Amino acid sequence: MQNNSNNHSAGSMVAIENLFSEFQYALSQSSDENVTDFMAQLQQLVQGNNALILKSITELLPLHFFVDDYQRGYKWTPQQVEDLLNDIDEFTVTQSDFYCLQPVVVKYQAPQTSTEKSCWELIDGQQRITTSYMILSFLQHSKFTIDYRTRKSSGEFLAHYLPSTLQSESWQDYIENYDSELNEQQLSSGLSSCDLDNVDNYHFYTAYRTIAKWFENKSDQQKQDWLNKFLNHTKVIWYAALDMDAAQNKQKSIDIFMRLNSGKIPLTNAELIKALFLHYANAEELTEVGRLKQSQMAQQWDAIEHALQNQDFWAFLQPYNKENKHANHIELLFDLLTNKPTHKANSLESQDAFFSFNHYYRELKQAGTKAEFIEHQWHQLRQGFYRLQEWFENDELYHLTGFLITRSICNIQTLWQMSEGVTKSEFVKLLKARIAKELVKYFTDESKKQTFSALQYGGNRQHIISVLILFNIAAHRKQGTRLSFKTYANTQWDIEHIHAQNSQQLDDSKEQDVWYSSQQALIESEDIPKDSKAQLLDSLTQWNSLRKIATDDEENRLALKASLQEYTKQLGDVVGVLKEEEMDGLDNLCLLSAKVNRGIGNAIFAQKRKLILQYEKGINGKQAQCFIPIATKNVFSKFYSENVSHMHQWSTEDRKAYRNELIACFNFYSVMEELA
Repeated sequence: MQNNSNNHSAGSMVAIENLFSEFQYALSQSSDENVTDFMAQLQQLVQGNNALILKSITELLPLHFFVDDYQRGYKWTPQQVEDLLNDIDEFTVTQSDFYCLQPVVVKYQAPQTSTEKSCWELIDGQQRITTSYMILSFLQHSKFTIDYRTRKSSGEFLAHYLPSTLQSESWQDYIENYDSELNEQQLSSGLSSCDLDNVDNYHFYTAYRTIAKWFENKSDQQKQDWLNKFLNHTKVIWYAALDMDAAQNKQKSIDIFMRLNSGKIPLTNAELIKALFLHYANAEELTEVGRLKQSQMAQQWDAIEHALQNQDFWAFLQPYNKENKHANHIELLFDLLTNKPTHKANSLESQDAFFSFNHYYRELKQAGTKAEFIEHQWHQLRQGFYRLQEWFENDELYHLTGFLITRSICNIQTLWQMSEGVTKSEFVKLLKARIAKELVKYFTDESKKQTFSALQYGGNRQHIISVLILFNIAAHRKQGTRLSFKTYANTQWDIEHIHAQNSQQLDDSKEQDVWYSSQQALIESEDIPKDSKAQLLDSLTQWNSLRKIATDDEENRLALKASLQEYTKQLGDVVGVLKEEEMDGLDNLCLLSAKVNRGIGNAIFAQKRKLILQYEKGINGKQAQCFIPIATKNVFSKFYSENVSHMHQWSTEDRKAYRNELIACFNFYSVMEELA
């Protein structure tokens, strides 16, 4: 019953608008004050109803549109026309759903003489409205009117000439035969072929032929069914710009058009909701108190948007490496408050783009007192923002929610629902349990057993990065600081071996020359203890002497190989050595940016520490400072080791201490005894 009442109310309002349009000029000439007052109130009612509403195509039919001369012409391609036809064809009609076209921005123009009709200037939406006109024309249904101030012939061509173009094979053929057909049939026309032959009419012709071809194999019943969906179940978001004096009128239209079309900036879902809320907050009473409420709402809206535009605030709410889809960040709140589906099956993009606006509009139509409804929704919006703000400002919630969201373990919609109706401490427990569940998955091997070695270099790269980020969060938590999700989001991450991977194969003389020079530089550097330099240099020199001897002899090749092994063993005794199977373990891995990782190469532990510090300080003068994660700095400064006397090597004891810290980090979320 409620739906029928709403439909009846909407139909009555359209009838009032049409009567107002028809008699506006005549009644405006009356000197009777009562008539003047009645007209002013009726105009306010009509304009208020048109401020921001959904209009079906049927409700547009009695209207008169015009496109002013500052706008570009009709440009829709055949593909865009087909997309519209297909979208409506594929749309399934239900009791409450409708296919929603993009917003149409208009401005009311009152008649100036008794012969004129009131009309609506199309500021944005010319392409959709013109295409709709041509579809109705092809299906031989009544339609609205549309005029073009740039070329008078465009309106004439659409209204009277378009159907006849289907008889011609091409646009050129139509133009060439146009004048001769008029002469043969002795017909008079206000337009010549020169008037018709312009780029706008050509695009009309192309679109119209696309429409005809699309309907070509449709039966009469299929055409009627499609038309019914188009007329009664397809709606435009009708956004009417405020009326103003004549001096400002056209300039305001141009300003709105430039804003919407310069850089192709669309009218966003959030802006439509803002207009809806502000309009109905004071639409019923129009009091000074109502205007103050509007002003307060507008200020609060701007304050919320400003806060969400904070890059650190926004970064912890966004999955890593995902493109931001919200032009206005406040739109995220509306998605959460209206339970917008994250993966809506069989949905049309045009519907999803205005999901929350359509939600509020439908709810508003059902509301008894609209101002109270808006006030309640505004309260919900503020409370929703305060919830996100608490997540951001509380360090514990910030790290827990930020990790889950940015690592794409949970989306923000899931966490939002998780936080409903629970205390802060309960929410924290739920978040930690969700992270624990993820860690169990990471450390479960193929035999379904939990083991530290389940996570290895060369395995799931994103899982390793996730646990290393979690370890960095633990480091920040212990020293009372915060990990910057913005910095992490702006960095391309690599997984770095703490102890360098084994030396590469030296297959030719050039590779051997490079390696020999690098080893000489290493031995001469302060990274090698003085009491080890002489022995290492002797072994390296011996290897270099052997490699200059012809290697065709098997005995020489074996001697060269043995010499290299001896040098490598001696170097390992000094700088540390790991077994091959230990090299790729999590306790020999840390996080570095791709840029820094490439820069330090396959250097030994002590050299890596020095290079990492140089990258962080930017002391070379040739580069900017690079971000180094706190846990990575801790590793190379041996922060986790009990014995720090041998700073030049990464020892077995260092690795064990690091491993224990990693396990302690994971046990913060849930005790995993199997990892120890």
